[in-house]
Amino acid sequence: MLEREFFARATVDVARDLVGCVLEVDAGTSAHVSARVVEVEAYLGLGDPASHAYRGPTPRAAIMFGEPGHLYVYFSYGVHHCANLVTESRGTAGAVLLRAASVEAGEDTVRLRRGGAVPREALLRGPGNLCRGLGISLLDNGLDVCSGDARLSVSPPASRPRITVSRRVGITAAADRALRFAWDGHAAVSAPRPGREQARRLVGTKKGTG
Repeated sequence: MLEREFFARATVDVARDLVGCVLEVDAGTSAHVSARVVEVEAYLGLGDPASHAYRGPTPRAAIMFGEPGHLYVYFSYGVHHCANLVTESRGTAGAVLLRAASVEAGEDTVRLRRGGAVPREALLRGPGNLCRGLGISLLDNGLDVCSGDARLSVSPPASRPRITVSRRVGITAAADRALRFAWDGHAAVSAPRPGREQARRLVGTKKGTG
């Protein structure tokens, strides 16, 4: 399980390093699901107009100014939930949106939530589908993933995958920033996928900038 120090770093660095990590949900129960992170987006707090924390610690965004390693869950457009992992040190807002993952264990549980006809690689593709498939809701907002008794934990990968970097999806503010990190070529990555030319150009973006 990843310790709090992992999350208490620059948001961009945490986002890069989360790709390939494993989400363990409800371990030790019949609803256990294990899923490998294949795509995330970084949101940089007060310096990022696309972040919920851009206007300061509002009632919804206050969690992003708190202790790192907590889950920030919100309901998007009244349709689906989105899950983020809080980063940076206490008092500095930052979060990483979990955009897509690949099921490694517990596929039957995920299918009960998502539907039996969904292709395996698409079960947790997209932030709303990821939350639905893993059973994440507003009830999990504020969950401490570094606590041994939390229903969700994050484990490091055995090896690091090749990562492509591109612009974030579905936003208008700060849309030009290269803050989307994805497992290069993985079938579970959501659309639109970075083109090869774009990926090569953006992979060279200096680490820690946005």
